[in-house]
Amino acid sequence: MTREVWRYLDSGPQPGALSMATDEAMLEAHLRGETPPSLRVYTWHPRAVSLGRFQDAQASVDLDECRRLGADVVRRPTGGRAILHTEDEVTFSIVVSERRLGTKGVMNVAGLRLLGVDARLVERSAAGGPAAAHDPACFAVKARCDLVVGTEKLLGSAQVHRDGAILQQNSLPLRIRLEDWGRLFRRKPVPPAALGLRDAAGAEVSYQQVAGALKAGVEEVFGVQLVAGGLSDEEIARAAALAPAATLAMAGGDAI
Repeated sequence: MTREVWRYLDSGPQPGALSMATDEAMLEAHLRGETPPSLRVYTWHPRAVSLGRFQDAQASVDLDECRRLGADVVRRPTGGRAILHTEDEVTFSIVVSERRLGTKGVMNVAGLRLLGVDARLVERSAAGGPAAAHDPACFAVKARCDLVVGTEKLLGSAQVHRDGAILQQNSLPLRIRLEDWGRLFRRKPVPPAALGLRDAAGAEVSYQQVAGALKAGVEEVFGVQLVAGGLSDEEIARAAALAPAATLAMAGGDAI
């Protein structure tokens, strides 16, 4: 039986605002019926802090300190809390219809298993809590769509649903950079129960190894074939138009 073909994109390192705009442009193109379901992997250069769609920038991060550290500040089209992104991370986004998704979910436990990591979804009883309600940092809080190894958070996820389709963005740090958290995030100096993929795997896994495992995991779970492709001309143009709105002004924290 011929397997359904999905699109696979590896964007590599690129600025955060462009990545956020690209994910949104991909969602719009899929809603118009112009593109198949897609998996995109990428990383971040320069480093950046991303904020959830409705997160208060001034209350969550020190924008002056972000500027001093050379970190862009961008807003995601999805919800959730602030994440510090560097090139020591593999981010992957999935665009798919709710109908096609069914009950499978879009968490890539299968891909992580190929890297020797025994990850699982956060249990309902472990998510949230009174202390977590006020922490602006994504990796300090466990939500039910996240993955953990033991009790430590490994992967953070957020979604946006639009007209029957889903964009899910997933942050998989290779290394957690706690030394910068106290400077960037407006939170109590409490170490989070989080770890990077290299600690979880006990090996120096590379970006390319992770990207290949995530691709194989999606193919296994959905029974599809992921074929490498690029963005359409329309997606490229739309992403360029959306990118300025994804960038936050460092002085006031508002989109420009």
